[in-house]
Amino acid sequence: MNWKYWKKLGLRFLIFNLILWSIMAAGITLAFDSPGQYKYSDTDWDNFSYSPNYNETEWNILFDSHSHTYFSDGSLSPRQNLLWHMSMGFNAMALTDHNTFEGINEIRQIARTEFNDTIKVLIGIEWTSDKCHLNFILPPYTLEEEYNQLVTFTGYAYTPTDQEVQDAIDNVHLLGGIVIVNHYPWSEDYCRNQPTRETFRDWGVDYFETINENHYDNESYYFNLDNGLGQIAGTDMHDPEPVYGYTTLNVSEFSEQAIFDELEARRTGLLYTGIPSPYDVEHLVNPVYIVLYPLIKIGEMFEGMYSGGSFGPMLTVFFAYTYGGFIVYEALKFTIPWSIKKLRKEKT
Repeated sequence: MNWKYWKKLGLRFLIFNLILWSIMAAGITLAFDSPGQYKYSDTDWDNFSYSPNYNETEWNILFDSHSHTYFSDGSLSPRQNLLWHMSMGFNAMALTDHNTFEGINEIRQIARTEFNDTIKVLIGIEWTSDKCHLNFILPPYTLEEEYNQLVTFTGYAYTPTDQEVQDAIDNVHLLGGIVIVNHYPWSEDYCRNQPTRETFRDWGVDYFETINENHYDNESYYFNLDNGLGQIAGTDMHDPEPVYGYTTLNVSEFSEQAIFDELEARRTGLLYTGIPSPYDVEHLVNPVYIVLYPLIKIGEMFEGMYSGGSFGPMLTVFFAYTYGGFIVYEALKFTIPWSIKKLRKEKT
């Protein structure tokens, strides 16, 4: 037996595994925390402005109930979030970063001091768990020490009990706030044991999100209608992009309180065409993203396997291809030189 060959083969197999698992680890890490594809500047929206067509006699507020900044998993700063919203025609919004109120004071201060006649910002958070995603929107007068008590866990993997979810909803209502169930149909892709619409209704939620990004949830629309709940649209903006839907409101005065009062009363309308708005804005490409792009896509592949519900079989097939490729390579590396050597010998 050629021990020297097997020793070298074992070393190559070890190196192959180190490279393979290092790439997998780096890719999975980057899939959840990757550098943004673009580098954003406060001046990116200086030359762009869009105003959707809607019934301005019936409505005077275009509101976004759902958006993010870099204080959770968004790409924009609070100021850039405001600039994007204004460029897309919004004059009211709620900041709903995942499980944090960290950007609330900053974005409201900017909106009040720099853009007071243009846009109003409501206090919000996306209460994000492994069971459900809920938006909490609070009255403008809510104190910081009061709303910070709503943050009971960090990360997205926590699985609350039914009682914990109900308690969170009750605590929001005690503060005078409203509760929105986000993207109900597709939450099932990454939430476990999401309560039924009927259960959420019995727990006292105020809205099921009817529009999220470019998705129109027809079932939630009729459920809201049949159960006296409100209709609401959220961009769920993480990266700046075109808009598909707006929440419309009518207020007697342009103030945070008047906007919140209409939301609390569920006097809302929807503006949705199914066609993306214009977005003729060019953002600088992030060179770091380009360099790491292959690793990011590898990580997204594994993330897709997990969220697709067939992680075990898919992972088995992946390793079959990977280690199968190694075996084929080694076999060819061994047999081809041997065959060439044999052919030369026969010719002589």
